Amino acid sequence: MSPSVAQLAGATASLIRIPIATPYWGEQSGQAFTVRAVVQINATSAAIRQLLLNVSAYPEWNNFVPRVSFPTAYTSNSPQPNGSLGEGLLFTEHVDMFGKGKPSGLVRMRLLMTTLEETEHEGGKAYKVIWLGKGYPEWALRSERVHAIYPNGDGTCTYDVWETFSGPLALLVRLFVGGALVKRFRQWNQELKEYVERKSEVTGR
Repeated sequence: MSPSVAQLAGATASLIRIPIATPYWGEQSGQAFTVRAVVQINATSAAIRQLLLNVSAYPEWNNFVPRVSFPTAYTSNSPQPNGSLGEGLLFTEHVDMFGKGKPSGLVRMRLLMTTLEETEHEGGKAYKVIWLGKGYPEWALRSERVHAIYPNGDGTCTYDVWETFSGPLALLVRLFVGGALVKRFRQWNQELKEYVERKSEVTGR
């Protein structure tokens, strides 16, 4: 594994200089790179997916993205937010990039959820949730985050999330916040793991 891997109680995260292809943008080159985090969770895939989509609960567990907001106006044919993410929904993550824990230091990231996929997997249902960065012109910076949740067949699941950045500004992202992204992705996975495992214990999975 890459020497940039960081570990925290089972969660791992790394910055990958050979980028992982994503469903929408495909193979990327140039200054492209990927940040990836993986963790094993003692909970069902459905419980993990539900927590991931339920952004109204993010303040309870998610110190990387303690808040998510939605546009104030939607057209009549746009999906309506109800505290949860759905396909075709625009939303804004309020990101604590450097872990300072101060509302005044949150950075806004505009995103579009494109995919909520369910497939049969050995041991149960697997899910894939995908969203695109919409904060910059596509010629300048492209980003796509993939969340993959799949059962291991032993009562646990693997949660694998990666985001690939490409375009001329990707180099600046890597140089200035690449290390912070590795730490925050690791934090996201670990906090999600701990929260959903506690909830599963209470509800009996």
